[in-house]
Amino acid sequence: MRNSECGMPNDTSGEEAGVHRPRDAGDEARLGGGGTSPVALITGAGRGIGRATAEAFAAEGYMVILAECLPALGMRAERALVGAGAKALFVRTDVASQASVQQAVAVVTRRFGRLDCLVNNAGVLSVGPLVRLSVRDLEQMLAVNLRGPLLMARAALPHMLRQRSGSIINVASQLGKYGLANYVTYCATKFGVVGFTEALAAELSGTGIRVWAVCPGLTDTPMATKTGVSPRERAGLIRPETVARVIVDLAIGKRREPSGTAVDVTR
Repeated sequence: MRNSECGMPNDTSGEEAGVHRPRDAGDEARLGGGGTSPVALITGAGRGIGRATAEAFAAEGYMVILAECLPALGMRAERALVGAGAKALFVRTDVASQASVQQAVAVVTRRFGRLDCLVNNAGVLSVGPLVRLSVRDLEQMLAVNLRGPLLMARAALPHMLRQRSGSIINVASQLGKYGLANYVTYCATKFGVVGFTEALAAELSGTGIRVWAVCPGLTDTPMATKTGVSPRERAGLIRPETVARVIVDLAIGKRREPSGTAVDVTR
């Protein structure tokens, strides 16, 4: 799922990337400006698990921030959610760019005055033996899958600490718990996400902020096609909505797992 528009560590598109702003005063009123709705920011929200998670949060009454690097996907998701009566805003975000991450979080906190949940979902995958993997592909996975969640959490935490509440949910993988040939770099990033989650939860003990990792098995998303899954095999894959439900249930307290836990989603 390689994309030249986002995900390289030296990318500066965040400084130039625009925020998709409401078109008129009516849109501003509909989105709200810091009302009572809790706010969830979801990276990689244009499709797959991210899109399903945005829809699930919207169904719980959240204001949903769609942090997506591809404008076409982000705007399409925003239109669909708003058309269904939800409160949603697309903010173009490259999670590997510090400037872009800071901009996205600043937009959210200025406009809505709060940030209740961060879902670090954006991810990329290149499959193949390590010696044949290009350095560019290696760097992109490190930048998006590991650097991205670290930068996003670092930007969001000052606001959550002031609130003394919030949750950070990192979408890892079953490949963050065991290694698999031809997925060396991807596994390294997802193992890193699981370790980052556990360490950050310990660091934030007593602050009111909870942190979890969610570790799905192979899920029916565009990324699954990179693994060689056939159309026939897709029927047996985990649904994105199943993963989204676990994420939202953790955030709203319906599912009670200790902070720092890496939660499996395998069916």
